[in-house]
Amino acid sequence: MKEKNIARFNWSIVVSCFFTLALVYGVWYSFSIFFVSLLKEFGWSRSVGAGAFSLFIIVSSIISPFVGSMVSSAHPHRVLIGGSLLLGAGLTLCSFTRTWWHFYLSFSFITASGLGAAGWVPNITLIQRWFKEKRGMAMGIVSAGIGIGILICVPSIQYLIIQVGWRMAYRIMAVFIPLVVIFLATLFLRQPPPSPSHQIEVEIPLKTGRDPLVIDEEWASRSWTVRKAMATRAFWLLTLAFLLGSFIIQSVFAHQVAFFMDCGLEPLPASYIVGIVGVVSIGSKILWGIMADQRGREMIYTIGITCTLLGLLSLILYSQMPVSSFPYFYALFFGSGYAVQAALPPLIIADFFEGQAYGEIFGTLMVFVGVGGAAGAWFAGFLYDRTGSYLPVFMIMIACAVISCLNVWKASPRKVRSVPGKLHP
Repeated sequence: MKEKNIARFNWSIVVSCFFTLALVYGVWYSFSIFFVSLLKEFGWSRSVGAGAFSLFIIVSSIISPFVGSMVSSAHPHRVLIGGSLLLGAGLTLCSFTRTWWHFYLSFSFITASGLGAAGWVPNITLIQRWFKEKRGMAMGIVSAGIGIGILICVPSIQYLIIQVGWRMAYRIMAVFIPLVVIFLATLFLRQPPPSPSHQIEVEIPLKTGRDPLVIDEEWASRSWTVRKAMATRAFWLLTLAFLLGSFIIQSVFAHQVAFFMDCGLEPLPASYIVGIVGVVSIGSKILWGIMADQRGREMIYTIGITCTLLGLLSLILYSQMPVSSFPYFYALFFGSGYAVQAALPPLIIADFFEGQAYGEIFGTLMVFVGVGGAAGAWFAGFLYDRTGSYLPVFMIMIACAVISCLNVWKASPRKVRSVPGKLHP
C-alpha cells in the first residue's frame, strides 16, 4: 500500500470498527430490555436473570486474550467474521428459550463467545496497531460506536419486542447483525495491520531517533509479554481501577430499565432514557479521547469519575423523590462517566504496555474487568432481592468509583509517557 494512501485507509478502519461495535454492543446493552421481558414471562428472580448477564460478561472476557493474540498474528477480518457468525447462532438459540438453563447456554456462552470474538478487544487492538499520535481521537471515535448502539439499538429493540415479541426480536438481530459485520470486515479489514516497528508517524517527526512522548525510557524500551506485565504494580493498580469501573457500569446498565419501571416509568420511556445515555456517551467518548491526548489520562479519568458520581446521585434522588428531571440528569452524567470507562483504559494500557503483545495484555486485563462487570450485574440483583431496593447498590457504587480514580493516579501513566498536547507547553 502506498504511503500516501495509508492515512485514508486508517480512517476507513475506524469507520468499520465504529459500526461493528455499534451493532455488536447493541446485543450487550439491549439485555436490560430483554431482562424485563424474560422476568415477566418466566417469573425468574432478578438475581437469576442478572446471573445470565454476569456469566455472559465473564465468558466474553475470558476469550479476550486469545482474540487479541489472534488479531495480532492473523487476518483480523477472519476473526470478526467468525465471531459474528457465532453471535448470530447464539441469538437464534436465545429465541427458543424455555428454561433458565436454555438462556444461560445460548446467551451466556454462545452469544458471549461471538461477541468477544467480534467486539471490544479485537477492534481496539486493530486501532492500537494502526494509530499512534492520534490514538486518543481514533479510540474515542471507535468507542463512540457503542453509544450509537445504545442510542439506536436499545429503543429499536424495545419497539420490536412490543410489535413482534422478544423471540422474533432475537431472530431479526441474529440475521441482521452478522450480515453487516461480515460486509464491513470483508470490505475494510482484509489488509493486515502493520507491525509496531512500521507504524506511520505523521504528527511528531523523530529528529533524534528518540520518541518525544516517552518519559521513562527504561520502561518503554522493554519487550512486554503478558507475564512481564502481570509482574508490575501498575498492571494490578489499573486492573483494580478498571474492574471497579466495570462493576459500576454493568450493575447500573443491567438494572436501569427495571429500576425506572420500579419508580413508575413505562418500558418505552425507560428505554428512551437508556437511549439518551447512548447519545451522551457518543460525544463524550470522542471528547475524552481527544482531551486525554491534550490534558493527560489521570485528569480526564477523574472528570469522568465525577460525572459517574453525579449520575449515581441522580438515581438516588429519583428513588426518593420521583421528579421527572432526575432521569435526564442521570442520562447526562452517567453517560459521560460511562464514556470515560470505554475511551481511557485502552489508551492507558497502551501507555504502559505498547508493542506486539498489546492485544494479549489488554485482553488479559479485560478478563479481570469482565469479572468486575459480571459481579456488578449479579450483585445488584442479589442485593435487590435481599433488600427490595437499589439504594444500597448505589451507595456501594459510589465507594467503588472513588477507589477506581485513586488507583489510576497511583499507577501514574503520565510518568511513563507524555501526551502530544503537553510536548509544547
